[in-house]
Amino acid sequence: MNATLFIIGQAIVIVIGLIGIYVKISLKLKELEIRVSMVEKQDDTLSKKLDHILDQINKLAIALQNKQDR
Repeated sequence: MNATLFIIGQAIVIVIGLIGIYVKISLKLKELEIRVSMVEKQDDTLSKKLDHILDQINKLAIALQNKQDR
């Protein structure tokens, strides 16, 4: 009788522990997803800014070339 109660108690503790681990891992994964999405947004913003700078440089280069051709 005591051995059965002990085994049942241990099984309950193990199940609760596994549920706790699952919850912690799920939470960490969600945090990582949020961080990755934030970094991707920052990368997109930087990429757009760099594209704009490149366009401006190209326009300046064309303008300089046109002035040299005159």
